[in-house]
Amino acid sequence: MEIYHITHEDDRWVLREEGDQRALLEAGNRQDILDETRDYMKLRTALVNVHGGDGSIEEEHRYPQEQNPLETRG
Repeated sequence: MEIYHITHEDDRWVLREEGDQRALLEAGNRQDILDETRDYMKLRTALVNVHGGDGSIEEEHRYPQEQNPLETRG
């Protein structure tokens, strides 16, 4: 499973694969980066950690969504 991180840098939100400094996606606000990330992850099996301003992980999303135990009933 690939691991990605969403961080807030200056005035933008950025998605990067763990261990890589290249920005895969950028957006002006948190909701836009989450929406773009969801589309980007459609064909991937991945874990995405969303970091807050202090660097701590505030949210965790698993893709595809059916692999997220919190999103399914069962």
